[in-house]
Amino acid sequence: MDFSFFIFFVIFTFVSSKPCEISSGNEEQILSLNKKLLRSVKEASEGPNPSLHLGLRLSQHHSLASEKDYLLKLKKELDGIIDRSQSKLQPITGLLALYTLALRASCEDLNSISVHGMTLLQHLKHQLHAEKEHIASSSRPLTNYYQYGLGVLALCVGGVRISSHVVHKLIQAQSNGGFMHKDILSIDTVAMAALAFQCLKESDEQYDGSQIEKALSATQQDILNSQSDTGLFGNVFSTPLAVQALQAVGSEGALCSSAMQVLTTEIGRGTFHNPMAMSQLLPILHYKTYLDVRSMECNGEDDSLILESRTSVVELSQESVTVRLVVEITDASPNIYKVIVPLGSSLLDVLKELHKQKPQEFSFETETSLWGPYLSVVNGLRARQADRTFWQLLQSPDSPLIEGISDYKIKNGDSITLRRTTW
Repeated sequence: MDFSFFIFFVIFTFVSSKPCEISSGNEEQILSLNKKLLRSVKEASEGPNPSLHLGLRLSQHHSLASEKDYLLKLKKELDGIIDRSQSKLQPITGLLALYTLALRASCEDLNSISVHGMTLLQHLKHQLHAEKEHIASSSRPLTNYYQYGLGVLALCVGGVRISSHVVHKLIQAQSNGGFMHKDILSIDTVAMAALAFQCLKESDEQYDGSQIEKALSATQQDILNSQSDTGLFGNVFSTPLAVQALQAVGSEGALCSSAMQVLTTEIGRGTFHNPMAMSQLLPILHYKTYLDVRSMECNGEDDSLILESRTSVVELSQESVTVRLVVEITDASPNIYKVIVPLGSSLLDVLKELHKQKPQEFSFETETSLWGPYLSVVNGLRARQADRTFWQLLQSPDSPLIEGISDYKIKNGDSITLRRTTW
């Protein structure tokens, strides 16, 4: 067969197939996930998370009073977030971008939201300018290309004219392999860039259409190439954003539908218990993407989402599991520990128990993130974004964990490695 015809046939078959669909019979599971996300918002002990609000707003079912209360919390928190960022010189591109999308999803006037004499959109533009300048001087953003792409997307959704230099840096990153995390392509980053490129393509503003089209096509193909035999794009937690991107660019079809079937199965298994993961999944279950925020009108919305009272009492298991914990630091022999914890314990519980048993040998610190706590210091050695290091969590021998330390549940006989790694 002529190769060019084969490529045409594959593309035609893909784009002409049925839209990305969810098989019937999953309505109760989807509603249950909607309620879980709402409950996490109402019962959260930490600060508000704009991604959770965005996920709820892109759902078909709402608890409008709860969403209104959470919106007020978000707006109240914004001043402090910007203050802390400026005092500590910490970039918050992704967080401001999520705030922009979340507030727009509630039909807030983004030009009227001001902090220290600048609107939210101006603060985000300033952050992206600083990111762009850092790329020019250091060949990488202050944060990462996921946050950079999210920032471009949020400004585009907010109807802001974006500097051509900022746009070009994202296009350049796509063509130069900037979306790699270590030696693995980050599907989350690719999907976020695809959403940004699609928004720019549809924008009333004039950008370099041919370059954006080329980058958009490349990101779309990267997502399709990442699909495994299971139907997932990358892994189970990167798949929701990948599906959003495919929906947004109009490439839906059978491949996307197979991913949706896997996701609905994983909902039933309880895989999506992290609120951040739920917030990224919920939109596609209602055939929405972050680009739909542009056209939201916030009237005539369903207001039927009601949480049932909690009645069940969770009892602690009497069983225990044993885990082997390996701590690796460059140019040093690894430290190996055996830790026994109750069944159902998280990796964070393991770290706490080990520190309790051997406080002179093992210590750790965590920092907060939208995904929950992440490991930042082990035995006094800090991993920092500024020097492109992080504590990688691995299952023996070299398989990265796709869940965080508070989400991953220990299984008996697990061998977990903490490895300080450069990316």
